[in-house]
Amino acid sequence: MNLQVIFFLASIVLLSSKLVFADSVYIDMVRVDGEDAGGPLGAIWAVDSWFLTLVTLNFKLSDVPSGSYQVRLHEMPDCDKPGDVYNPYGDFPGQRIGDLLSEMVPKNGALTGIYGIKPPTLTAEAHKLTVIEMRGHALLLHSGGNDDVLACGVVREGEWEDPR
Repeated sequence: MNLQVIFFLASIVLLSSKLVFADSVYIDMVRVDGEDAGGPLGAIWAVDSWFLTLVTLNFKLSDVPSGSYQVRLHEMPDCDKPGDVYNPYGDFPGQRIGDLLSEMVPKNGALTGIYGIKPPTLTAEAHKLTVIEMRGHALLLHSGGNDDVLACGVVREGEWEDPR
C-alpha cells in the first residue's frame, strides 16, 4: 500500500472520529416574568458545527415582543438564579464568551433563523464554545441593553438530540 493511500485512510479515520464528539441539544425557552411566566416561547436547537469550530443556534421562538435582544449563556442551570454570564476564560476586549449574540425581533414576534456563534476573538488559539460545554448552564434572552430577562432555558445534560 503506498503512502498516499495510508495518509488518505488515516485522514478519514481522524476526521470521522472528530465528528463523533459533536453534540446537539434542544433548549426549551419559557417566559420568566409577567402574567405569562412559565409559558413557552419555543425552542433553540444548539448544534456543534463540523470540527467543533463553533456552535450553531437554530431559533424557533414566537410571541416575542419586538425589540433588541441579547442571548447569553449563564453559569448556573437555574432560571431563577442563573448566576453571572458564563466567562471562565477571562474577559476579552468588549465581550465575554457567554455573550452569544444580539438580534432584533420584528413586529411579528418571531425570532427564527440559524446563527453561528463565533469566539470573542477570531484567532487560532481562541476558545470555541461547544454544546458539550453549554450543557449544565442556563441560556437567557435579555431584552434591550439592560439586564431585563424575557425568557430562559436550561441546557440539559445528556446526549445528542435529533431534530424535532
